[in-house]
Amino acid sequence: MSPLDRFRKLVKNVRVMVRFCACDMFDESYTMFNPLFMVLLVCLAVYTVCFINTIHDGFIINNDWTIILQCLAIGSMAVQAISKYACYYSHRTTLRKMVKHLDNIYEEYQNRGTRYEFALKKSLQKIVKCLKIAGVIYFTSVAGLIVIPIIYMLITGKRELNLTALIPGIDPKETYGYFIHTCFHSSIILFSGVGFYASDMIMFSMLLHVLLHRDIMVVKFHDLNEATGEQVKPAKRSRGLLNDAIAWHQNYNLFMEYIEELFSGIIFIHITTSCVSICSSLFCIVLKVWPFAPLLLISNTSMYAYCGFGQLLATANEEVTRIIYEVCIWYRLEVKEQKMVLLMLRKSQYAAELTVGKIMPLNFNTALQLTKGIYTYLMVLINFIE
Repeated sequence: MSPLDRFRKLVKNVRVMVRFCACDMFDESYTMFNPLFMVLLVCLAVYTVCFINTIHDGFIINNDWTIILQCLAIGSMAVQAISKYACYYSHRTTLRKMVKHLDNIYEEYQNRGTRYEFALKKSLQKIVKCLKIAGVIYFTSVAGLIVIPIIYMLITGKRELNLTALIPGIDPKETYGYFIHTCFHSSIILFSGVGFYASDMIMFSMLLHVLLHRDIMVVKFHDLNEATGEQVKPAKRSRGLLNDAIAWHQNYNLFMEYIEELFSGIIFIHITTSCVSICSSLFCIVLKVWPFAPLLLISNTSMYAYCGFGQLLATANEEVTRIIYEVCIWYRLEVKEQKMVLLMLRKSQYAAELTVGKIMPLNFNTALQLTKGIYTYLMVLINFIE
C-alpha cells in the first residue's frame, strides 16, 4: 500500500471514530443540527440534571460539602469534552485545510524517490504506533473505571458509584438502584472514552506530522548538498533546490500556525481542567470520601501526554534551526544564496509554538511546575482542615 493510501486509510479510521460521536468535522457539509447530535444533546441534558441532583442531595440535603469536590473532578472532564467539540467546530475549516495540505504532501512526495518515501512511511508508522498506545490506554482506563467499583464492593462490601450523577427518584443505596446507577454510569464512561479517544486521535495525528515536515526538510537539504558538490554547473541546479527548501520551510511554518490555531484553546482548557480534577481527586482521597478517585490517573496521564507533545513540537522547532545551519552546506552556495539561508535561519528562530493560554509554554517543565503547584495546593488544604 502506498503512503498516500495509508494516510487516507488513517483519516478514514479517525472519521469512523468521530462519526460515532456525531462530530465528523472532516465533512464539509457537517452541521451540528443532525439527528445523532441532537440525541447527544438530550443525553447531556439528562446527565446535567443528574449532576445537579447530586449536588442538591449531597450539599443541601445531607450537608456534605465534599460532594462538590467529587463533582469538580467529574465536571472537569465534561468541560473538556464540551470545549473540544466547540474548538473543533469553530476551527473545522482549519482542520480540513490541514488534512488537504497533508494529502497533497503524500501525493506529491511518494513518487520523488526513496528518501522521501522513507520519510513518509516513517511518519505513518510513528502515528499508527502512537494511536495504538493511546487506544490501549483509553481501553484500559474505561475498563478500569467500570470494573474498579465492582471489585471494591466485592473486597470491602461498600458500594461506590462510578460517577457522581444520581438519578432522581432512584436510591443508589438499594441493590436495585445501585445496579441501575452502575449501568447508567458505565454507558456514560464508555461513550465518553470513545469521544475522548476520537478527539485525541485528531490531535495526535496532526501534531506528529510536524516531524514529517522536519524529515522532508532534511532530505531537501541533502539534495541541495549533492547538487552543490557537483563539478559541472552546480549553481543553476542549486538555486532551484534552495528555493524549494525555502518554500518547504514556509510550509512548515504554515502548518505550525494551523496547529497553534486549532489546538491552543483545547490545550488551555484541558490543562486547567486536568489540574482542577487532580486537586479535587487527591483531596477526596486524603479525606477518605472517595477512596479510589478513578479519574486521578487519567487526568494526570493526559496532562503529561499533552505537555509531552508540546515538548515534541518545541524540540522539532529547535531541530529545524539546527538542520538549516548544520545539515545545509551553506558555504558552498553563492553569497546571494547564503543570504537567503540566513533569512530562513532567522525565521526558524521565531516559529509558532504551543502554549497554555499564552501564559507558559507547553513542555515537560510546565508539567513539572503544575505538579509542584498541585502538591502545594493540596498541602495548604490539608493544613487548613487540620
